Amino acid sequence: MANNPYYMSDLSRTFNIKEEAFKYLRKWPWFVATSAVFVVIAFFYLKYSPVIYETYAKIKILDETSKGLELPKDLSSLFESSKVNLENDIEILKSYRLLHRVVEKLNLDVNYYEEGTIKKMELWETPFKVKPKDSLQYESLKGASFQFLIQSNHIEISDIFDEKWHVSGKIYDRTALPFHVIINDTALFYRHSGKNYTVSFHSSDIIAKNLANNLKVSHVGKMSDILKLNLRGENKKKSEAIINEIINQFNLDGIADRQLVSQRTIDFVDARFEFLTEELDSIEEGKKRYKRKNNLSDIKLDTEYKLLDRSNSNKEVIEQETQLELARLLKETLNKPEDDSLLPANIGIDNVRINTLITEYNTLLLSRRKMRISAGENNPLVSNMTDKLNQLKVNIFNSVLALEEQYQRTLKRINRNNQRTKFVFSEIPKKEKFLRSIERQQMIKEALYILLLEKREEAAINLSVTSPSIKIVDYAITDHKPISPKSRSTYLTALFFGLLLPFGVIYIILLLDTKVHTKSDIEQQTRAIAPVIGEVPFIKHKNLISGYGEQSVLAESFRILRTNITHNLGQREKEGGKLIYVTSTIKGEGKTFTALNLALTYASYNKNVLLVGADFRNPKIHGYLNLDRQVIRGLSNYLDDPSLCLEDLYVDYNLNNMPFKILFSGPIPPNVSSLISNGNYEKFIENAKKEFDYVIVDTAPTILVADTLLISCHADYTVYLVRSDFTEKRLLGFSRELLEEEKLGKTGYVINGINPNQSYGYSYNYGYNYGYSMDEQRKKWFKRLFHKS
Repeated sequence: MANNPYYMSDLSRTFNIKEEAFKYLRKWPWFVATSAVFVVIAFFYLKYSPVIYETYAKIKILDETSKGLELPKDLSSLFESSKVNLENDIEILKSYRLLHRVVEKLNLDVNYYEEGTIKKMELWETPFKVKPKDSLQYESLKGASFQFLIQSNHIEISDIFDEKWHVSGKIYDRTALPFHVIINDTALFYRHSGKNYTVSFHSSDIIAKNLANNLKVSHVGKMSDILKLNLRGENKKKSEAIINEIINQFNLDGIADRQLVSQRTIDFVDARFEFLTEELDSIEEGKKRYKRKNNLSDIKLDTEYKLLDRSNSNKEVIEQETQLELARLLKETLNKPEDDSLLPANIGIDNVRINTLITEYNTLLLSRRKMRISAGENNPLVSNMTDKLNQLKVNIFNSVLALEEQYQRTLKRINRNNQRTKFVFSEIPKKEKFLRSIERQQMIKEALYILLLEKREEAAINLSVTSPSIKIVDYAITDHKPISPKSRSTYLTALFFGLLLPFGVIYIILLLDTKVHTKSDIEQQTRAIAPVIGEVPFIKHKNLISGYGEQSVLAESFRILRTNITHNLGQREKEGGKLIYVTSTIKGEGKTFTALNLALTYASYNKNVLLVGADFRNPKIHGYLNLDRQVIRGLSNYLDDPSLCLEDLYVDYNLNNMPFKILFSGPIPPNVSSLISNGNYEKFIENAKKEFDYVIVDTAPTILVADTLLISCHADYTVYLVRSDFTEKRLLGFSRELLEEEKLGKTGYVINGINPNQSYGYSYNYGYNYGYSMDEQRKKWFKRLFHKS
């Protein structure tokens, strides 16, 4: 078929976007209808859906070194933290322990709703309050709901079992009700007469967990220690109250932690005071007894030129022994079996590592206490913290041992130096030396006593003036615009799905559609191996054109078909009549209908036309003309007996001055193929072409039997019928194979029964509707609007 001018290769075929778009645009009523439905749904969704607002607040986590009263450096180092851990603060803010206190403080386990026509609205400020009578009643109320109907002089309360109570006065406390009804302002309350309220009781545990899930805490910036709290809810005032109370409870929690450290330090110092007082009393009493026994009142100092050197040596000895004694005291504290006690911080040990480890130990111990309360003893985090505490305690103990050993070595060194200079004081009596030893012990204990007294005063001051743990940057603020639902996005989404749904349905229908509908379907399936020379519209209750001057779409379609056939045949009259076959792939595609109307069309142009029925197995021409096939002789008679006169077999037919002759198929022969192949058909064709201008042959379907293919070589032109909404697209492959294998001669496709609404381009939407009556296609507006084509 390379020489076929109508052949279109795969490379030359292009996607027609206008034609594809028209498949959807002609269904525009469905797009409009579904879009309208979705927009209406969106309208009611926006009207009756809960309106959600976002409330937020900002707080700054204060570093403990910059808070409160300005104290000496040692006091600030006593309580400072090595780092403000914002991640820990976020977990505390969302902890069940803290949020449960918020729920109890604000009574969030009791919800109030005002009943509307369709939806109910949650309230925060209500004309009345309810309060469970006791803990047992509270447990029984969890999950229960009560209806409150305010009347002119009382409240009507009912439960789910329709049990009713009547309440009047400011506080109602009847035994039958498990809760108190509190009315603050009776006159103002009864202004709400006629309104219906719902009161629901919930578990505070569940409310706290839900609050933890809904609360969002985040950093404002990477380098910032400001936290932002977000909460979403229907009631603005309720959300603001919740966030403000969370901030308040978090601040109180931090203050309590620091006060606990101060109180623990005070308790430790008080315990040491009692021990030091006893030691000082013992030293002073021994000194008094020694002086009395040895008649000592005043001892001159060493020689003047060695006095300063000895004084410095003694001072160093005192410092070293003081530190050594502090280290021993701390070691004794570490050896105590208390597992959950804070260590005394900054009691005077001159060692940065030990002080740092003690501060880290106390901070981690406080964190473990909180984690035990919120997460439980068996939580892996608690176990991990316990391991870290044990390790820190071991590190502190080892550091104290090392420090004690260091002081002992230093004292030994000083004592060795003193031994070397002992000869200088050889004249000093042994009694004076012993007295000096007693005085030295007294000075050590007094210095330690004064140091602890200072630390106690510092801790007491800090306990009294504990500063806030946070600074509130912004109290709870609620955005005026709701975050859900959003009108613009809701309507756009509704419109999108309103367009997407019909598009998807139509797309699936088109995807699953295997029928031929339009001219382009034929061209795509056959690769335009032959032209589409005509499109015959579907006209209900009309089979035949009525006359030469008929002004109808059906008549005009056959005039166009006749013109295209004539153009393809050429106008060489000397060649005699033209033999035109009308065939199809399967039965029911309208070949007989087309052949009959084509004969009428040629006859309307004063042509001598013969219509031949060559579909021997399933003849249909007689049915269109309301004739009895059993009594009609035809072509099969002639092929069986060529001696018959053809003129006797022809039947004259005249419809509104459009005369032509018909040769029916005749009786059904037992062997059609043998009858066609006996040579008599060629004689018939030769005689018919001499007598008639056009011989139109209604042949058998090509895919069912081989009858048409046996005689296809005689045709001057073959009209191949395809019926819209009936013929499967896959069947067009069979006709394409016939043309590619040249089993059919010059051929043109005709699409029959096409719906004008399906055609895109210059056809029924323009050409056939121009100047012609469309009365037979007019329908009621709603049928035409939603006509399934």
